[in-house]
Amino acid sequence: MHELFVACHGSFEPELFMPHYVAGLSMLASEYQVTSELPSLCVGMVGLQEVDLSPSCRRVLASQGSTIQITWLANVSMDFSSMDVSNPYDIILLDCRAKRDNKEMARELKKLFGDALIIGLIDEDDSDVEGMGEVAVDWLVKENLAGIAVQWAIREGLVRQRVLIERDQLRRQLEDVSYNNEMADVASTVLHNVGNVLNSVNVAVNVVHGLVNQSSVMLVHRIAELLKGHDAEDWGTFLTQDPKGKRIPLALVKLGSHLIEEQQTVLKEIEGLVRNIDHVKQIIFSHQTMAKSRGMGESLSVAELLDQAVELSFQPGDAKWIRIQRDYQSVPAVLIDRHQLLQILVNLLRNAKQAMQLQGGSQHILSIRVEGRSVDGLSVIMTIRDTGIGIAPEHLARMFTRGFTTKQDGNGIGLHSSMVTIHRLGGSLQAHSDGVGTGATFTLILPVQREAVQI
Repeated sequence: MHELFVACHGSFEPELFMPHYVAGLSMLASEYQVTSELPSLCVGMVGLQEVDLSPSCRRVLASQGSTIQITWLANVSMDFSSMDVSNPYDIILLDCRAKRDNKEMARELKKLFGDALIIGLIDEDDSDVEGMGEVAVDWLVKENLAGIAVQWAIREGLVRQRVLIERDQLRRQLEDVSYNNEMADVASTVLHNVGNVLNSVNVAVNVVHGLVNQSSVMLVHRIAELLKGHDAEDWGTFLTQDPKGKRIPLALVKLGSHLIEEQQTVLKEIEGLVRNIDHVKQIIFSHQTMAKSRGMGESLSVAELLDQAVELSFQPGDAKWIRIQRDYQSVPAVLIDRHQLLQILVNLLRNAKQAMQLQGGSQHILSIRVEGRSVDGLSVIMTIRDTGIGIAPEHLARMFTRGFTTKQDGNGIGLHSSMVTIHRLGGSLQAHSDGVGTGATFTLILPVQREAVQI
């Protein structure tokens, strides 16, 4: 409890204080016109009627206009049923004059309106200030100084309101910035992951285009043209006696098997295209889901998902210079979002492939290992080790930093978004390298949970 106004009684000069105070309030109001609207303070008069206040106090209250909203609670009881708890008071003027023991009421008011400034009004001739002390009352003010005290409290309340408004504005600005950054992250991640898939789509389209362009179907057309040059009744003679005709049956035998191979290759590439297009759709869908709500994972085999990621990341021709070694131990299924984990695995495998291309050489080994761990709860560990160019020691600590990349055409999004997603899925992602030219190892750890993972 502060006794500022009581202690000043006798030496305090209101006529000197008041002009400066009015000027201060005017300045505060003008500042609010620039930054925001002047807030309205809620003032509660507990146990008081307007006639109980000094003329100077009434003049101060009347001069505030719409700056304050006064609620008169002259007959409030201890159950506070007449008080609007949902609309907190900023200032409470409590009647603490002689024959009114309102200490318990002050405690209850403090419980209900903890942020309110409680001013206890006492008689001018009260001398036993210490005896009236109550921690719930912020100030004890004598009646003749109530006007100055109330005006000072209003100023303090306005300043506090301004701070709260500016803090709320700053919080909203930070939320907007955070949301915009998050949306930028989502957009960048979507573009990065879709770009990875489109690389595979582009390769598949080129393979199909080459097969169709050089298809053996043209040989069928040439054979048909040869047969058209003879009557159907003469085809037997043509095929058995004519040198060109005698080559047709054998050519058809070889052509049949060759066309079957072409068909199987085209079908495989088309199936890959369908999977890739579905993957693009799922990438967009999963990020839309993340932007709106948290989805549920599904129970899946890590080994099967790794094989799918390998199929998306490598082409048949890569087997000439990369040998993939798989070591899959028996581990439980994990409950996780399939496509988010697939994006991470594809990104890690693509990075490994690019690192081995940069290292050069005609023979590289990519090792993929899956194992379980029971320390600190059951986990599934996936390790991807390459024989690529490796990572410099000064770069290792920054590998997962947004925007950091050592590639000439890189954007620093893939590993960062992978780390963020893995953390969201409840796992971790680690990188290790002994230096440039020694390859790199990425370790992905996922917890095995009995319930669907919230993502």
